[in-house]
Amino acid sequence: MACLAGCLLTACSGARYVDRKGVSDRVAANTGHTLTQQKTAGRFDLPPDVDLSDGLGEAEAVSLALWNNAQFQTDLADLQLASADVTTARIIQNPLLRYLAPNGTVQPSGYINFAIDFIWQRPARIAAAKLNAERVRDSMVQKGFTLIRDAQLAYTDLLLAQQRWSVTHENAVTRAEVNRLAGARLRNGDISELEAATTKADSASAADDLIRAGQAVTAAQIQLNYLLGIMPADTLIRLTPITADTLGAKLEKAAYIELALAYRPDIQAAKTGIAAAGKSLGWERSKIISFTATLNFQYLSNGGESGKNWLPNTSNPGFQAELPIFNRNQGNIQKAAATLEKASFQYYAVLQKAMSEVMQAYNQYEQSYQSYLLWNDNVLPPLATAVELARHTYERGDISYLPVLEAMRQLQNGQLRKAEITAQVRRSVSQLNYSIGQKQSN
Repeated sequence: MACLAGCLLTACSGARYVDRKGVSDRVAANTGHTLTQQKTAGRFDLPPDVDLSDGLGEAEAVSLALWNNAQFQTDLADLQLASADVTTARIIQNPLLRYLAPNGTVQPSGYINFAIDFIWQRPARIAAAKLNAERVRDSMVQKGFTLIRDAQLAYTDLLLAQQRWSVTHENAVTRAEVNRLAGARLRNGDISELEAATTKADSASAADDLIRAGQAVTAAQIQLNYLLGIMPADTLIRLTPITADTLGAKLEKAAYIELALAYRPDIQAAKTGIAAAGKSLGWERSKIISFTATLNFQYLSNGGESGKNWLPNTSNPGFQAELPIFNRNQGNIQKAAATLEKASFQYYAVLQKAMSEVMQAYNQYEQSYQSYLLWNDNVLPPLATAVELARHTYERGDISYLPVLEAMRQLQNGQLRKAEITAQVRRSVSQLNYSIGQKQSN
């Protein structure tokens, strides 16, 4: 009776087995960002750690994405579906009452059928539903990490597009000035028409580069707004300038692989998927026999005044069972076995993908960071020095202003290349954090 009472209590429980808080806690533990606990479709919510008055930082962009990205909020609804499956698995089948009214010589009788096969089927059914809910929870955590990475990459792309436009604008002004001076020198007979035509074409090309740079800024802004759930899509946001993000404590490649195995939610979800498939297989095998207890009651008239009593005066227990001669649940058992096999292969597929992503991200970070140091320490300083020397030489009257403009153009190109490499470093760090399921950067 105590066991039956416990089953009834758990069957009536309406608490969710997995919810937003569980996902939020996992995401916060590894990244420091949280999820909103309640969400209304179509409403834009501002997280408590976001202040747009001083511009939008990268961390603030991530928070906005986790709170407002429409697709992520849609995916989070799967948590409720998974919890509903757990609730359904806990439910005990209602008893079946059948009553036959008296008619002529037929005495009133009735039957109450209790399906008692839940005693051995229900634990496996609940365990399978819980493991599946945990797999859904882990997959939501993984999708949260994916959204964080995508938001960081989109933020970096927009910042790079804005920096590229700024440098391209300076470059276009410089090349227009070169074209103006070339025209003046052509009129003075200092250069040929071929040289003048070349500088004119170069200036027009710089103007076209500026137009394309502006279009790239608009496209990057729309993509970031989409990920952050900002409407309308062309809303302008002022970004906070950031420097190259580097790894705080660089580890060996093998250590990053170990971190991925320990923290990546998709690996944990794949493991849970194997366990859930195993429980489902056990549940399907337990369904070979359907067993129902029966309690029969009827009224038998024994004459006299007591014969007018309609209440049953006799009953006898019994049972009914489905004989597993033809249907032994073969199809569902085969499906469950196939699901278990697929889950095993899926685990190793996720494992291989994780290790590949770690190694690619690590190698990309190594290459881009070395390029960043090279341009920052060995390329840009000499270019800046060349501009200063050209200016001083021009001020002494030893050269025309054209070499000064050329030196400035080379410096601007170098600054643009440094901005691109800085973005590559930030992308590689974001990808490496994503690949190990944990933030490892400063």
